[in-house]
Amino acid sequence: MNRKLIIAVLSISITFTSTAYVISSKELSKEAKYTSSSTMQESDINMVEVISVKSDGREVALVKDKSEIKKLLDMVKEKAIKESDVKEVEEVKLNSKITYEPKRVNYSEIKDLTHYVSNIVTDHDNNWSIKFDIKGYKEGDKWIPVSRGTISSSFGERWGRMHKGIDIAAPTGTPIYAVRKGKVIFSGWQDGYGKVIKIDIGEDTVIIYGHCSVLNVNKNDLVDAGEKIGEVGSTGKSTGPHLHFEVRKDNIPQNPEPYLKKY
Repeated sequence: MNRKLIIAVLSISITFTSTAYVISSKELSKEAKYTSSSTMQESDINMVEVISVKSDGREVALVKDKSEIKKLLDMVKEKAIKESDVKEVEEVKLNSKITYEPKRVNYSEIKDLTHYVSNIVTDHDNNWSIKFDIKGYKEGDKWIPVSRGTISSSFGERWGRMHKGIDIAAPTGTPIYAVRKGKVIFSGWQDGYGKVIKIDIGEDTVIIYGHCSVLNVNKNDLVDAGEKIGEVGSTGKSTGPHLHFEVRKDNIPQNPEPYLKKY
């Protein structure tokens, strides 16, 4: 009788121990899964959606939205103009292919725009990651609008009256070149000026080339700086062959000398 009881107790003891082990194993398994899930959630919190900006296929910035792409390009353009030797900017052209796409990154990877601009403009061998082509008028450049000639009369008071431009004496037939690009708004005969060309260069500014012998452009033509537009003559109210060169802003005559430059 006593022998049977001992066996029963031992059986219970073994069963209990085995059951305790199984419970312990399940709890460990649950704890491991919880820890793994917690780590993933923390990682997700640190991840953010941004826009990856690329120049010629190379990533140059991570920005929050599309408006920051324009800000970035404007900042680089401003830097490019400032560091160029162009004093009077005529044209600025983006010379890199800019693309962008969504990207998911850790928030710690995002920098402010000034950081990206600094990296872009200090790239190796002075080869900027985003390139701009700057055209304009450089220090020391000169472009008399005729191939040869001398200023015979300056802007200002002359013979008791206001001389609204400058006169450049040159032989008849001397080529006349546009000193700025623009649109021809008049090409023909006008009293006083004789054969005259008027070119709108923007910003309410018009350049006038008077007393021509030949007109090589027509109304509505688009001309580039340095393009031949006519030839020197002595038409209209003139005492000899010369070019009357006049600049008007808001129809008010300006001193034309700053426009006698080239790039």
